[in-house]
Amino acid sequence: MNLILTIMLFIAAAIATYFVATRLAMYGDAISEKTKTSSAFMGIIIGAAISLPELTSSVTAIAIDSPDLAIGNLLGSNLFNLLALAVLDMVYRREQIMGQTDLGSKLYIYLVIVMTLIVVAGLSLTLSASIFHIGYSSIVLVLFYFIGVKWINSKTEEKVKRKNRRNEKYGDFSYQRVVTMFVLSAVGIMIVGTILTLTADRIADSTGLGASFVGSFLVGASTSLPDAVSVATALKLRNYSMGVSSLLGSNAFNIMLLSFTDAIYLKTNIFQHASMSNIVTTVSTVVVVLVILYSITRKEKRTTLFYMLPSIAIVVIYFIATFIVYQMK
Repeated sequence: MNLILTIMLFIAAAIATYFVATRLAMYGDAISEKTKTSSAFMGIIIGAAISLPELTSSVTAIAIDSPDLAIGNLLGSNLFNLLALAVLDMVYRREQIMGQTDLGSKLYIYLVIVMTLIVVAGLSLTLSASIFHIGYSSIVLVLFYFIGVKWINSKTEEKVKRKNRRNEKYGDFSYQRVVTMFVLSAVGIMIVGTILTLTADRIADSTGLGASFVGSFLVGASTSLPDAVSVATALKLRNYSMGVSSLLGSNAFNIMLLSFTDAIYLKTNIFQHASMSNIVTTVSTVVVVLVILYSITRKEKRTTLFYMLPSIAIVVIYFIATFIVYQMK
């Protein structure tokens, strides 16, 4: 496939991603309304759905025996997700969306912080595999993810049960229809996201950049496009908690996918193949998530400029991390 055709296919996939991701968020909002589930719970479901392109990209990286690219894709995608959230926060600065999130968003931040620190430990320490070739870090990540998700769901569902919510926005849609359309949108995200990822990888490969840089930022940004579009759609629907929770849920799911890539990489513990640039990406992610936690927990109203300072800081951190990783390629 020549480069021009690849670029055209990439653009077509990006347009399709925008269309499908908006539907995914809309029908997720409809399911939340009709089933009276919490925004945090739908964040789990939508987060997993919009992470499917990252899964495909990492499996492809393992198939071509590039474990560092697989790690860089997932970690770089997480950092780009947080950049997208910061940019959207500035776009919706008048609504001050961070102050309108619920308990679920804060609990997701705690989960992402703990899981990311586990990744930092896995990348920094040289530990032998505990079960065949699978590292200790991968096993701990899976346990923390499922226990954490169950705990968050139990905490947020308790609050939802106390509320008497009425179907208002999606009264003309049947429950069966919204579920069917949500599933079809999830499948669509996987297909167009996969095309987007593979074409981005092909374009990036032609530039001659290092594998870690490509995985962390170029391909990672492409796989994060569904996340950004889905969150933007949720914010337009004024479901701020679902928008933030779905992005954080996607980050948690991406981290858990490191365990899956470790399992399918049959040679050794995948963390042993990670370059130092991935540690930079992971540490930067921890710092950014802490900034978001501060932004969410400050409850009083701020002036528009002062409110945007955390998001501006996130943008600065992202580009500093990008520059450092590029220098390390």
